[in-house]
Amino acid sequence: MSEPISGAAPSDCSRFKISETILKTGQLEVMKPWYETVLGVAPFFEHAPSKTARPGDFGGQTRASDLRMCFFRLSAAYPYTQVIGLFEEPGTATAAARGAPGLHHMQLMTENVAELIAKYDSFAEAGLHPHRSANHGPFTSFYYRDPDGNNVELTTQNFPTFEAMTEFMRSPGFKANPSGVELNPEAFVGRFKSGVSVEELVRI
Repeated sequence: MSEPISGAAPSDCSRFKISETILKTGQLEVMKPWYETVLGVAPFFEHAPSKTARPGDFGGQTRASDLRMCFFRLSAAYPYTQVIGLFEEPGTATAAARGAPGLHHMQLMTENVAELIAKYDSFAEAGLHPHRSANHGPFTSFYYRDPDGNNVELTTQNFPTFEAMTEFMRSPGFKANPSGVELNPEAFVGRFKSGVSVEELVRI
């Protein structure tokens, strides 16, 4: 049986904040421009080792110094900065292996529905289209796959406050169906542009 969704009590939240998400790739030259388009920023740091450098093994982990790599900054709210990094490791496949453990998806939050749709339009102009769209109840999301097959969810909050969101997540309907309903993204965007209110647009 699912546990109740809690409110905003500090004791319910870890003191940790996610600071880095690092993706391993075998094709940095393809992944880097894709993330530049999606994130809307260039890397703030890049590194390439000498041609004679060979990645070492540090407990089954390689070091950034030994790899071609780059970092994109999402937040500079020090000390809780947020970064997405790409590390190119020799021998890495260029497609995700179905059935293997690892990243299911990452979620990138936009400020509101208008920004989500503006991103949808700008991505479409760049030739990027969602493979899935859904109104999950708490969020509305468009899902994109990067060149390695990683699933990147672009999303926005459907409720104006944390309390309203958690109240919805305590409902029997959400507990029975946390995935919500699938959307036709073109129809969703078209309804927004026709003047349908956000409240009606995201109602589930």
